[in-house]
Amino acid sequence: MISIAKNILLLNLFVTSLCMGQVVIKGKVADTYGAITGANVYLKDTSFGTLTNQNGIFELQVPEGIYTLVISYTGFKTIETNISTKSNQTLTKNFIIEPETNSLSNVEVIAKTEAQKLRETSYAIEVVETEQFKNLSTNGNEILAKVPGVNIRQSGGLGSEFNLSLNGLSDNQVRVFIDGIPMDYFGTSLSLNNFSANLIEQIEVYKGVVPIHLSSDALGGAINIATNQENKSFLDVSYGFGSFNTHIASINGQYRDSSSGFTTRLKSFYNYSDNNYKIDINLINNDTGREDEFATEVERFYDAYESKMIWLEAGYTNTKFADKLLFGILNSDNFNEIQFNEVSIGDSTDPYGEVLVKEESIISNFTYSKKGLFTKKLSVNSYLVNVIAEETFRDISDYNYAWDGTRELRNAIGLGETDVRKTQLTLDKENLLGNFNAEFAFNKKHNIAVNFSLNSFKLSGEDQFNNQNQTQFSTPSRINKQVLAFSYTNSLVDSKLSNTAFVKYYDYSLKSLETNFQGNEGNSVSINRTHYGFGLAANYKFDSLQIKASFENTLRFPETIELFGDGDAYEASPGLEPETSNNYNIGLIFNTPSSKHNFNVSVNGFYRNVKNLIDDEFIGTIGFFENKDNALIRGVDFSSTYNYQNKWIFNASATYLSKTNNDEFINGDDNILFAVQFPNEPYLFGNFYISYNKDNLFNKSDSFSVTINENYRHEFFYIWENLADVNSKAVVPEQWVTDLNFVYSFKNKSYNASLGINNLWNQKIFD
Repeated sequence: MISIAKNILLLNLFVTSLCMGQVVIKGKVADTYGAITGANVYLKDTSFGTLTNQNGIFELQVPEGIYTLVISYTGFKTIETNISTKSNQTLTKNFIIEPETNSLSNVEVIAKTEAQKLRETSYAIEVVETEQFKNLSTNGNEILAKVPGVNIRQSGGLGSEFNLSLNGLSDNQVRVFIDGIPMDYFGTSLSLNNFSANLIEQIEVYKGVVPIHLSSDALGGAINIATNQENKSFLDVSYGFGSFNTHIASINGQYRDSSSGFTTRLKSFYNYSDNNYKIDINLINNDTGREDEFATEVERFYDAYESKMIWLEAGYTNTKFADKLLFGILNSDNFNEIQFNEVSIGDSTDPYGEVLVKEESIISNFTYSKKGLFTKKLSVNSYLVNVIAEETFRDISDYNYAWDGTRELRNAIGLGETDVRKTQLTLDKENLLGNFNAEFAFNKKHNIAVNFSLNSFKLSGEDQFNNQNQTQFSTPSRINKQVLAFSYTNSLVDSKLSNTAFVKYYDYSLKSLETNFQGNEGNSVSINRTHYGFGLAANYKFDSLQIKASFENTLRFPETIELFGDGDAYEASPGLEPETSNNYNIGLIFNTPSSKHNFNVSVNGFYRNVKNLIDDEFIGTIGFFENKDNALIRGVDFSSTYNYQNKWIFNASATYLSKTNNDEFINGDDNILFAVQFPNEPYLFGNFYISYNKDNLFNKSDSFSVTINENYRHEFFYIWENLADVNSKAVVPEQWVTDLNFVYSFKNKSYNASLGINNLWNQKIFD
């Protein structure tokens, strides 16, 4: 446990190191139409230089001295100006560049960002650059919800359970990574709904085929959160306050010595909310013993959430021996009060008043990457992560609670508030993750890659109240996963056609126990499985048009809760088979790059044939997981964006999908659910937003933006449609939700103030 005092001391030392001996040159480059992206900014006769970002902003850190600052951009006149810097000085310089008199007025050269380069690969990928979100009190989930094909449903306020689906596949079927490391192994305190936008540089959403460097058993796509990797010193501090006593804060920074490349980094956040918003409940009438006909507005009184993280790294970046060589230590924890069963239909008439979940993790990591190792043709990227975590689920109260917060002693002995046996389960988790990726480029047209990943997991625990848990977890359960992958990529037809082919080998082993309800029996379970997967991806580029197609045969192994249960609602099911899927994608991307007008349209069609879907089943109050259904998923997602001079941005996206049961027969009999849409799965949803940005509002170094965002979700059945009551329909109703955000920035966006209003019209939101 890292104490609060130690955290404060480390933070003070880090911030102090950032503030000593810096000389910062920063500013903005623009022409008469607006910001210039990709302009060269450098100090003449030195190695110091950079490119302007999409807002025309640049920043350099240099030693004190006298220099010639040069601004150059193809088709424009080069600017040279003499500057003198002093220690600990911040020098701000803004430039307006003019076109060359002999240049053609209708010729524009636009520099490609890393996001644009990713979009031009053969994978079906969406890339979200988060610059516009960094000054808002928002998180990874809220950003991802704007991506076509992505649908996120959340069961409550800050920190509550959420479901992320991508083109019809959801939760564990879609892998989420932080800088290429699987996110779910960082623990529950590090999830997308509490990962601040200030930590994120860009988000990569792979639909269907997943590149081998994200080596994992992803069934239907992957999401990679790329954090800030700038090669300069910076300090970013943010704090937000909102309704329901919500506090969201982060401190992120980096110190880099430009001469040696020595780098220290800090990433941290703190989130808290009472989540005491009001909901409508049909209360139990004490006279009749039945639910009231009309709902009563009540307050969620036991739903507080707190999470915090501090991540320190030190090492070297952008040196001759390494692009990145970093050692790190991370401490995170969260505390979550549970108001009622998250998977119940509707809102519970019987709230919980003492059920809670808490977790703490200590994580150490090592990262090494280098482009041009020994030879310019070889690049390597690797990491090693060790996770030690402790999770506690507690349900030991002898009381029943009412929605007014009052309680009465329960008659049933030995039962908790969740209507199952009392539980105070503490789980100890140990996880070792490793990944090694190497790429060798024979030339600009042909390269090969190999990737190996290792995932070793051990779970043990104790429960003084529940004998079944005590037996199940007293003997450590172990899972080992290994994935070996090879890929070949070529570029043909004057680099217009690119193709990637790959094959993956999966090795999976498990050792665990199966126990009975009384906990007096425990049978050993040992499983070893191997599988193969393969895929192809192709991309053809015209002047402003790309055509993409891809296929992958892939699988997903069962996860910890599916195999071992959670000690409360779910029992262990260690014999589960892996889910498998054949994934097809075909898409078009049309783009008109311009510094004044930019129009982008993308359309992606997808087809998934999924076998052995893992789903939960309940007998009374006891749940377990089993391989139940096969599914056929088809659909299309669409996105369009128009950007005028980075002042006006219009974006619209929509997704339609059909996810139907694909089991024609069950035990030789006709299946009445065959070809019926899966329940509790939104199938038509979309997003639309308009953003206006104004530079130089009151002076030359400030800016203002306003964004209005509209989310739409069509009504959908939460039980099988053909089994639903005709009168009640059993549907989650259609929803329109409007969000509004204002941001004012000054001193070239060094300081920002924002105001956000979620659910502007106070609509009732159902998930």
